[in-house]
Amino acid sequence: MNKQITSFFNQTLPLLFCWLLAVPLYAQQELPVLPLAQLNRPSGWQLVGAVSTTADGSSLKTQSGSTILTGSTEPLTLLTPTDDFRLRFDMLLSANADFVLTLPTGQAISFAGTQELARLTKAPGLWQTVDVWYKTGKGHALLEKLALNGVTVRESQTLNNAKSGPVTVMAKTGSVAIRNIGYRVMSPRTVAKWSSPVSYTIVEGGYVTSRADAQTKKVLKQDTTALLTYEVSYGQPRQYSILFSGKLTALQTGDYQFELNQGGVGGVWIDGKEIIPTDHRELGQSSFGTTNLTAGPHTVEVYFSRSWFRPGLGLFVSQAGTRSQPLHSLSSLPEPDPVAVVSVQPTIKTELIRSFVQMPGEKTKRTHSLSVGSPEGLHYTVDLNQMVLLQVWKGDFANVTEMWYERGEPQLLSPMGVTVRPPAQSPLMVLTNDNTAWTDSLGENVLKYKGLIVDKQGMPTIEYTLAGATVTDAIRPDGNALVRTLTLKGSPDGTPYCRVAAGTTIDEVAKGLYAVNDRSYFVRFDPKAKVKLRQSNGKQELLLPVDMKSGAGTVQYSIVF
Repeated sequence: MNKQITSFFNQTLPLLFCWLLAVPLYAQQELPVLPLAQLNRPSGWQLVGAVSTTADGSSLKTQSGSTILTGSTEPLTLLTPTDDFRLRFDMLLSANADFVLTLPTGQAISFAGTQELARLTKAPGLWQTVDVWYKTGKGHALLEKLALNGVTVRESQTLNNAKSGPVTVMAKTGSVAIRNIGYRVMSPRTVAKWSSPVSYTIVEGGYVTSRADAQTKKVLKQDTTALLTYEVSYGQPRQYSILFSGKLTALQTGDYQFELNQGGVGGVWIDGKEIIPTDHRELGQSSFGTTNLTAGPHTVEVYFSRSWFRPGLGLFVSQAGTRSQPLHSLSSLPEPDPVAVVSVQPTIKTELIRSFVQMPGEKTKRTHSLSVGSPEGLHYTVDLNQMVLLQVWKGDFANVTEMWYERGEPQLLSPMGVTVRPPAQSPLMVLTNDNTAWTDSLGENVLKYKGLIVDKQGMPTIEYTLAGATVTDAIRPDGNALVRTLTLKGSPDGTPYCRVAAGTTIDEVAKGLYAVNDRSYFVRFDPKAKVKLRQSNGKQELLLPVDMKSGAGTVQYSIVF
């Protein structure tokens, strides 16, 4: 093991072991909306149509309407549950607000007073999301999961009693706005059952990625089984594929969600229609498919092909408001091997990691990415091919398990905190006129990476050339923001602009301060700057001209989140 790897492991957090349950917590991802007008509002709460913060963030400004609830020190009851449930809502806080969520057991969770939550809370005036999974029980209840802005902060926490009081929210100090309340009872009701034994055919050959190809292979065994299970392969050669077929009776007409979990290649068809496409996955990497079924029997076909992954096969079914019901034998889906989460945490100095990065919605990896983690808890990733600021986040730094565990084949780095993704194009472009569209990518003849300069704190400044100019790009943490400074030298062919934001919505909050994508994050810059807000390619863009004087110019802006 070389010195770089030894240093890397010496600086990781203690290894965290994660096991996936044989039965997932919930199915049916979308939650029915809880009408705000139906809630019993205390006198301190009001129904409004829009909300923002004052310039200093100390209080909320509202507009008339009925889509948002605002309030402060009086508890607002969201629901009084009698069964297991999932709850999700958006909240927006004023500066110095202490938001408190009270569970049915009476346990109050303070977001400002709890370090794990405070460090993941967005800046005042931004919308953020709270997710709660809750299980009632005899003698005690269970907080199965609490997530803030997509980051799980508590899991499988046993609560002191089984009391079933209301779920309430309030701002102990400051003010809070609430919207998009989703709620669903999660019952263990049976929704479907096998109406006859499941037939299976085992054929020769493993890692066969096409069911049609498997159907042409040599048959090794045919029989039936009471439940779906890959264990019918015991006694067969190591390389094999299995084709299952059985009649599943849906107990009522409606939408059904199926979840497939396998170690190897797998896919699902219902009444001849592909519901879950054939894919190659490890245990714990579920695939989902939804279809409408009439009450009565339906033909369910499942394909499984052994690969080098640890074998396992499980199929679950659920309807809205139910927990997932297994259609397989429990021994057919073993728990995945516990894998240590390999992480990098910058405790004393800045950490720089080069890796691949896979962005949501993109089919290919970003292969020349640099992720920078700061001890201040603000981090970012830059694509060095395009000088794109791909993502910024706060909280823990980097999950590098897919880079370092076993062969590290994906070589992917993942953020471990609350993530914001700015527009995924180069920040600088020379515009020939006001209507010139911002390009998706720049060729090597226009943009060329030159290298890094690292300061005493370990923070990098990137150097590159762009359209006849030399550019330095420095990103530094500052409070709850990352400040980006772009300096150009030379004679670019035209007027260079910096696109500081692009999205579906860009709203001016104050001079030099704009909210992006429904208050997902803010961008801030000099109030005296000659900003240009324009509509282009179906989205809004915020542009700052780079004022070139004597062959040099600088533009600076902050991403606040």
